[in-house]
Amino acid sequence: MRCHHFDSGACRSCTLLDLPRPRQVAEGRARIEQLLEPFLAPGAEWSAPLVGAESGFRARGKMAVAGTAQEPRLTLPGQAAGADLCGCPLYPPGVESVLEGAKALIRRAQVPPYDVARRRGEIKNVLVTASPDGEHVLRLVLRSEKALDRVREHLPALLAAHPSVVSVSANIHPEHTTAVEGDHEIPLAGAASIAVRTGDVPLFARPRSFLQTHTEVAGQLYRQAASWVAEIVAEQGGAPRLWDLYCGLGGFALHAALAAPTAQVTGVEVSPEAIDGAREAAAAQHLEARFLAADATSWAIEEAAGAEGPPEIVIVNPPRRGLGERLATWLEGSGVRDVLYSSCNPATLATDLASMPSLRITAGRFVDMFPHTQHAEVIVRLRRSDPT
Repeated sequence: MRCHHFDSGACRSCTLLDLPRPRQVAEGRARIEQLLEPFLAPGAEWSAPLVGAESGFRARGKMAVAGTAQEPRLTLPGQAAGADLCGCPLYPPGVESVLEGAKALIRRAQVPPYDVARRRGEIKNVLVTASPDGEHVLRLVLRSEKALDRVREHLPALLAAHPSVVSVSANIHPEHTTAVEGDHEIPLAGAASIAVRTGDVPLFARPRSFLQTHTEVAGQLYRQAASWVAEIVAEQGGAPRLWDLYCGLGGFALHAALAAPTAQVTGVEVSPEAIDGAREAAAAQHLEARFLAADATSWAIEEAAGAEGPPEIVIVNPPRRGLGERLATWLEGSGVRDVLYSSCNPATLATDLASMPSLRITAGRFVDMFPHTQHAEVIVRLRRSDPT
């Protein structure tokens, strides 16, 4: 992939873009395997990396608004003087057009971009979600509701010019922080969710839902986990219980329920909005999986102390901070034989594994979720070496 923004020096976010793609993947894989080598079980195997398209893959666009109401620019957060990056080649077809439509809306509605240094202005960021089917969700991050009437007045022109936009909302973010968005979402037009085909199921994303960056690679990731679950269930027989902790929109849980229909699948996630999306997806696919809005760590510890005890299988997909001492300690002492751990931060994965010496890696795969960057993800299959 080549990028004129990178070549001109306007944007250097893709820090590895000068390296040939095979070298990027090979070096990323080598770093992960070296980091996790102390935690391997005898005979553990690394399969080929999970790799997808190197351009046109980003499910989410997050652009900061700079310039003026008459001449807005969409650039990277924290780069008020940066070049307009609507034409980023990481975005799927159609996203650039929607971003240009958002700039036209800002001009028509005369919404001044937020000036970080002066703490003035109204519109902070423009966020776009793209589905593989070419549909888009547009979100405008505003400092207040002051400009909403003008936005509503001119929104029909945007929707007429860009029929791929199926939902528009305003996110109100009054705080002067580096956070991209706030807690208050105001629907302006369209559907409450967007179906994003990921692997073998559609995930129903609400405006503030987390989506994996690379939809194609995420689908492969969920399928790999489902394949391991199917193998484990075939070994165990019966109807084992499976907990998907930090389940988000239910990608792992839904694929597990699809691959192993006899398993009793429960997904747990702190975000009620994400749980609503997971339940919608389960209903749409007629899958037997239940989803609960709760703190994953507290729920797991409390549920395991009940009459049924801990489950037979656990999937964890924590945020970058990892599982943390409390959940890692519980898993270590839980007696659960099989754990699948999907990590977006291999360093915290290594820390967690050091806290769970009874659970050893039997298989793993490097996941190239962010091509052209040092960011690495990995999924590992763990098995208890001394079942309790």
